[in-house]
Amino acid sequence: MNYNTHSGEKVSSLSVIVPAYEEEILLENTIKQLVNTITKFIEDPEIIIINDGSTDLTGQIAEELAKSHKFISSYHQEQNQGFGEAIRLGFAKASKEYVTFIPADHLFSAEELDIYLTIIKYADIVIGYRRGRREDLGLYPWLISVVYHNIVNWLFGIDYYDVNWIHLYKRDQLEQFLGRSDGVFLLAENLIRCRELKLKVVGVDVDFIEMSAGVATGRKVSTILKTISELLKFWYTNRLNISKK
Repeated sequence: MNYNTHSGEKVSSLSVIVPAYEEEILLENTIKQLVNTITKFIEDPEIIIINDGSTDLTGQIAEELAKSHKFISSYHQEQNQGFGEAIRLGFAKASKEYVTFIPADHLFSAEELDIYLTIIKYADIVIGYRRGRREDLGLYPWLISVVYHNIVNWLFGIDYYDVNWIHLYKRDQLEQFLGRSDGVFLLAENLIRCRELKLKVVGVDVDFIEMSAGVATGRKVSTILKTISELLKFWYTNRLNISKK
């Protein structure tokens, strides 16, 4: 399917949240490519960098990047609060019609952005599916991904191939479903809440390039344990709410 339907026409406005923790090596390159990509499609762009308590030069680099363009801003959390908290802070600062986020180690291509912007016209939320990525993973990360997604889909009665990649939202809908999880489970929580509200969620296949430096945070034992804890807590709370109805 050819998603390249804009033919030079730009949508009105988009906020892009970039949570960053210990990303001094990759952040500058990511933002520079993002600027190049986003200005091709968006009349009124906004890039919001959230330095999530980094102890390296991430905060300093974020400040310098914020000085380079008037539509880039940076905010700093004194301590590492987690992916979910960083995303929520970014959403609170966002001011544009559409809101999305990208990891600080991901190069967001023009083709990828075009897919999201095209599909959002026909949906409430667009989520990316990294189908090729799972096929290329080693045994340990493959097992983490498959088990996690199967558990989430089974426990909450949803059916998404990939809940943990880039989502595109309409900002005026965020308050209806924005979750409370501090970690990466926030993304799955958002989708579960969207289903309960009967919002239309569309998943699209996107290209994915594995990070060239560092260790993926989602594979760390501390992140896995936190995600399991938040998942079970949310599931238990949901069960209680259902039983009271």
